[in-house]
Amino acid sequence: MEKKLVKRSKKKEIVKEKNRKGKRKSDDTGKAEKRMFGIRFKLIVGYAIPILFIIALGSLSYFKAYKGLVSNYEKSTENTMNMASKYLDFGFSGVESIATLYTKDTDVYYYVQNLKYNDDVMRKSYVQTLGMELTKKAEAESMIEDIHIITKTGIPIVTSGNRSVDGFYSDLKKDTGFDKLNNSKSKNFWVGSHPLIDQKLGTNADEYAFSLVQKFQTDTGAVIVDIDKNAINKFLEDLDFGKNSIVAVITSDGKEILAKEASQKKAAGKDISVGDRKEQFHFTTEDYYKNALEGSAAKGQKYVSYDGKEYLFQFDKISDTGIILCTLIPKSSFMEQAESIKRITSWIVVVASLIAVMIGIYLSEGIARSLKHINGTLKKLAEGDFTASMEHKHKDEFIILAGNTMEMIENMKKLIQKAAGVSGLVAQSADNVLKSSEDISLASSEISTSIGEIGHGISGQAQDSQNCLSQMDELSEKIKTVNGSVKDIERIAGDTGNMIAQGIGTMGELSKQSEATNDITKNVVDNIMALESKSHSIGRIIQVINEIADQTNLLALNASIEAARAGDAGRGFSVVAEEIKKLAEQSITAAGEINKVIEEIIKQTSDTVNIAKDAEQIVNRQNGIVDNTIDTFRNMGDGIKKLTSSLSVIGQNIVNMDEARAGTLSAVESISAISQQTLAASEMVEDTVRLQNTSVEALEEASRILAGNSMELKEAINQFRI
Repeated sequence: MEKKLVKRSKKKEIVKEKNRKGKRKSDDTGKAEKRMFGIRFKLIVGYAIPILFIIALGSLSYFKAYKGLVSNYEKSTENTMNMASKYLDFGFSGVESIATLYTKDTDVYYYVQNLKYNDDVMRKSYVQTLGMELTKKAEAESMIEDIHIITKTGIPIVTSGNRSVDGFYSDLKKDTGFDKLNNSKSKNFWVGSHPLIDQKLGTNADEYAFSLVQKFQTDTGAVIVDIDKNAINKFLEDLDFGKNSIVAVITSDGKEILAKEASQKKAAGKDISVGDRKEQFHFTTEDYYKNALEGSAAKGQKYVSYDGKEYLFQFDKISDTGIILCTLIPKSSFMEQAESIKRITSWIVVVASLIAVMIGIYLSEGIARSLKHINGTLKKLAEGDFTASMEHKHKDEFIILAGNTMEMIENMKKLIQKAAGVSGLVAQSADNVLKSSEDISLASSEISTSIGEIGHGISGQAQDSQNCLSQMDELSEKIKTVNGSVKDIERIAGDTGNMIAQGIGTMGELSKQSEATNDITKNVVDNIMALESKSHSIGRIIQVINEIADQTNLLALNASIEAARAGDAGRGFSVVAEEIKKLAEQSITAAGEINKVIEEIIKQTSDTVNIAKDAEQIVNRQNGIVDNTIDTFRNMGDGIKKLTSSLSVIGQNIVNMDEARAGTLSAVESISAISQQTLAASEMVEDTVRLQNTSVEALEEASRILAGNSMELKEAINQFRI
């Protein structure tokens, strides 16, 4: 370390020697350039620079004033145009309201439809009454000249002028500019003139500015409201945009109400005639007006050229009336103040420049002498001679400078004495700082290693949080699937419950039918048993018949014996007895066959009774089974209800699980975000530790340099003479 300090001190001595040689050369060249770059030249240049700034300030003030005046005037005229447009829009809206009032009036509507006042006397009276009402309305509204209600042929029109004219609405729809009446969607529109109405009613187009046309909903008539031209002219003339300005209101069909130089003629006490304004200028012939009319902007402004001068053109489209308010303002009318500022600023700059040059020359002479004396003293101080003194005769700032310089010399003497004592302490402190910086560097390295390990752990935690986030997304999808399946099962269980209810109803009907069948079976058994009893009765009757036949057969035999005894006399009786015997035998035979049939009937009846009894038992068992089935269905219904209730609870639990999943997901996202922030913070701390290591290394190097500088400081202090 000591070898390095020795090398540095040798290098600095070489540099100081070079600086001394350079200083001698600079002193020689400084004397030659002193006159060229002396205090006088610098003061003059110093005063000239503010003068240049004054000139720049004057120019900037002029341009700022120019721009400010232009901007303020543009905003002022724009506000005036906006207020004028709103005023006209308000007035036109009032006119439209009046027209709507009459188109919506029931009596007027019935009159136009020819549904009321059909009698000539009543019609004449109503026309006079409505005409007087229109006249009063026109007189009450300053903006309205006339109001006309145009009807169809055969119905007299009604007008504020009390003119008796038959309706001509059909002809009006064919007139120029009134083709919008044929459009079912068009409720009202504005026109510059109505030649057909003027011809029919004897009105003059010069007496009104333009007109509102509003048709009835049934397209059987229209209300025409003429706008007072004098009111529009007065409104335009009151809009004072300055000398030689031009203002106009233009309708969609090109009619132009124009006012020009209103302020000049007002000041002279002259009347302003529209004819004078129209002789020289029309907005409708200018390209910038056509562009504004065709454009989509509702308002705007543009600088244009007219009569060889620059004018400000402004326009404002009044709502959806198709009417445009235009103005043309000469730029010179609002630039007079800027020109006045320009002239005043120029004179002030010239006078200030002359005064500044004279003051600069006078002051530079006195300052140069004072500085020469002060420079001599300071040169000795620069050479290390602190025994020099400084005196000044003039009572100005230089005497203060001389006093402060001498005070500085005394303080520097004290400072050098203190620096000589402090330099040793600085060298010792530099060694202490060097040792401390080495310890700090070692500790910073260990901290950097620990922070790196923490960063790896946090990075793994962030990855685990991300994996957990993905698994929570998959769990969310599975919960949604289970929730959907539970809802499907719940729906199926509900359907099954409905089917079980229907089955219970069906089984109830079946039970009723079984009971009816059982009753019928009992009746059949009773009837069969009665039939069996009757069959036994028939058997007994057959036995009686057999007994009768046997008796008859015995009687026939007896008769034959008696006939044989009688001989020829009993022969006929023998034949009868033979026939009776045959009949008895046939009866016995038939009775035997009937007895067989009866026995078969009794047997089949007995079998049928047994079958019917079996059927009755089966029906009874079937009723028991039906009752058991109904009970089973009811148990199934109760089970389905419990299942549905359980499924509802499961569905609610799944919803709660999903909400808990959402909370868990939010918590995992927060953990992941915090892990990311912690990782970023750890990386930032690691970067800070690395920067601290670099700073510690720099501090260590600075400590070594400080030790070398303290040695140089001792050598430098020894050069001063106190």
